[in-house]
Amino acid sequence: MESSNFHVDRRAEKMIIIRYKECLKNHAAAIGGNAIDGCGEFMPGGEEGTLEALKCSACSCHRNFHRKEIESDSNSTPLIPDTTQIRPILAHLCANKSGSVSPSDQSEEKDYEDGINKELEIPTEKVKKRFRTKFTQEQKEKMLGFAERAGWRIQKLEESVVHKFCQEIGIKRRVLKVWMHNNKNTFAKRSLSTS
Repeated sequence: MESSNFHVDRRAEKMIIIRYKECLKNHAAAIGGNAIDGCGEFMPGGEEGTLEALKCSACSCHRNFHRKEIESDSNSTPLIPDTTQIRPILAHLCANKSGSVSPSDQSEEKDYEDGINKELEIPTEKVKKRFRTKFTQEQKEKMLGFAERAGWRIQKLEESVVHKFCQEIGIKRRVLKVWMHNNKNTFAKRSLSTS
C-alpha cells in the first residue's frame, strides 16, 4: 500500500505526486541521542480523509515524521526537495562521537543550507531578539521593598496603588508583575533566612 497525495498545479496543468518515505522521528531525543525505528515508508492506518490515515500503521508515527517527496507526474523527478528535514539530518551526519557538532561541521552545514536557500530562492529571515528590561539599582531596591510590603502578590493590592508605584519608578504594571514573579523565590527565601 503506497501513500500518495495528488495535487493539480493549475498554472502548469501538471499533476504533482506527494509520497511520504522513511520515518525520521528521533526516539532518543529526550536523552540526547539519535535513534530511528527503521520504518522505510509511510503506510496510512485508515481510510483517506480520516484521522487514522495520518498515523503510520507500521511505526505508529504521524505522517509529518516521514520524509516528504514531491514529484511531477509528467517526468517523475522530484521538483522541490523538502528542506524541513535537512537540518536534523545534517546535524546527525556531522556529529562526532561525543554527539556534539564541531564548529567546522556547523559552518559546512550553514554553507549547505545557504546553497539550498539560494537554489530554491527561499528567503532567510533574521530572528529578532526578545527585548529584555534593564533596571537601575534604585528601581530594583524600590521594587523589592514594594514586593515585600505586598507579600509578593500584586493581586492583593488596589489597582490605584500599583499604578501610582509603577508611574513613580517608571515601569509598566506588567513589567512589575513579571519581576515579582521572577524574583519571588530568590528574595523571599533570603528574607526568611535573615529573620
